[in-house]
Amino acid sequence: MENSIIVQAKKTKKIRSAFIVKNKQYLTPHLIRVIFEIDDKQAELLANVGSGSNNKIFIPTEEDSVSLVRTYTNRKIDLENRELIIDFVAHGDNGPASAWALKACTGDVLEVGMKESTRPLVPDADFYLLAGDATALPVICAIAEQFPSYVSAKILLEVSGKEDELILCSAADISVEWLHNPHPEKGSKLAETVKSVQFPSGVLKEYVYIAAEYTTVHELRTYFKTTLDWDPHGMYICSYWKAGQAENP
Repeated sequence: MENSIIVQAKKTKKIRSAFIVKNKQYLTPHLIRVIFEIDDKQAELLANVGSGSNNKIFIPTEEDSVSLVRTYTNRKIDLENRELIIDFVAHGDNGPASAWALKACTGDVLEVGMKESTRPLVPDADFYLLAGDATALPVICAIAEQFPSYVSAKILLEVSGKEDELILCSAADISVEWLHNPHPEKGSKLAETVKSVQFPSGVLKEYVYIAAEYTTVHELRTYFKTTLDWDPHGMYICSYWKAGQAENP
């Protein structure tokens, strides 16, 4: 019967492809940028994937048939220059992604999985509070680059030391504050600093974006949801890692 037809929603297209390393550079002592080539076929696949979106990277192991899967944010998809850029936090051989990036050379191959999405990284607002540790640098830098000129933002970033600070590019009116923490696995002052932020008065729409270690995220999620009774549509608070625990394979 006609009225029994179910229209299925269009499924999100998943993309997985092997990318070849074009070159590598150290942006700071603890941040490695790996630039991958994008060929013609990959350019078509990535036409509807945004810069700053989540990836799954498949890190090769000594067993050819086994890869370790980690979640990363691409820093930029540059179709004009045919480059996929992924920034890795360098913390020695403690993590497989860091270990891979430290050893990566031109010509090496890494499989990357992505999903098509044309949704912006953050919704429209007049004022943004962005906060994160070193693992959130790529996405927060990508968000800042995509801001229109008529918004303002307070950005809090925690890195190992002053030598790990970056220049953030944005058309918006941004204020950047850096926190230094050489041992983030032993605790962080990011949550305390975020709580001290004074939001400007007279702002019609505010948005909070936080990505960091689990303990910090848990504390701030409770603070905004319970203490401030913040509009749930006005925030994104996500744990990128948990001290003492690796992401599941």
